[in-house]
Amino acid sequence: MVMLVFGPPVKYIISQMGLHNETNQKLHSLEQRIHDIYPDQWRVNESTLQEIDRVKKVLGLPVDLNTEISKNDMMLLHFINNGFSVEAAVRAYVVRGVSLLDMVCKIAEKRWGSDWARQAAPFLDFASGYGTLERHLIHVMAAEHIYTADVKKHGVDFQIDKFGVNGIHSSFIPEEFRPAIRFQFIFVASLFSHLPEDLFRRWLTQLWNCLAPGGVLAFTVHDTSLRHSDEDFIYSTQSEDSNSVVEDSIKNANVYGTTFVSESYLEHCFNDLGLSKANYTRYKLVSSGLQDLYIVSKASVAFDNIRFSVYDSETI
Repeated sequence: MVMLVFGPPVKYIISQMGLHNETNQKLHSLEQRIHDIYPDQWRVNESTLQEIDRVKKVLGLPVDLNTEISKNDMMLLHFINNGFSVEAAVRAYVVRGVSLLDMVCKIAEKRWGSDWARQAAPFLDFASGYGTLERHLIHVMAAEHIYTADVKKHGVDFQIDKFGVNGIHSSFIPEEFRPAIRFQFIFVASLFSHLPEDLFRRWLTQLWNCLAPGGVLAFTVHDTSLRHSDEDFIYSTQSEDSNSVVEDSIKNANVYGTTFVSESYLEHCFNDLGLSKANYTRYKLVSSGLQDLYIVSKASVAFDNIRFSVYDSETI
């Protein structure tokens, strides 16, 4: 696979050469061509398949867990682009999905109790990519109650085909997202960590308006403390999609980059929605050790004292 040939160490060496720009352009072009002819799903070797089975046993995952991964899945490529071997990247990808499932289950159980799988329906995973969460969620919640939405049409279609969930093709324009139903639970992992300020506020408003009365909105963000900054909102135009070779990467920096936001800023956003501090709960760095989780609801339920599990793919 191309990422094994032109991984970070090789690219670093090239970056130190005088012909870096010209060489890098040629490598990127070659990566693109190889990606285009690669099968739609990742082909993994026997060693990686054995590692998947081992992870299933260690974490108690379903034997029939679908581990087909699209070649366009940025979550897997993110691990590879950060120096993981394919085997380690697949392991990290599966563990990432388990971590997301842990968040969803524990938030929902706090809100609805042991019968949450029925009470939390319909459930929406917004900006869901290629189903990092869905492949796990369908084993605890009926697929017919799960909705997945993304601007990446291929990602939504992949999930419909592989996991049997309901798909919604989203838009870059928040006001165009108008599903015919209201959701009890909307979960948004790693979208608000990529939006410029105008879209950040508009998407927060739009998704809040898609909730049923008493519903729950949970989303993750990068806090500005990660940048050691006193600013409330920081946006840069670079993201994992910026130089990606995948077919549906988002390269428009006006709609997708990397975002850091303070709690103070979010308080103002919540106030604009008619919410007070009593309506939200913050958990610091619970998502991959990098992103904070905010749980927002008008329901008379306290979302504090949830003990989210910590998963480290390197020690599993």
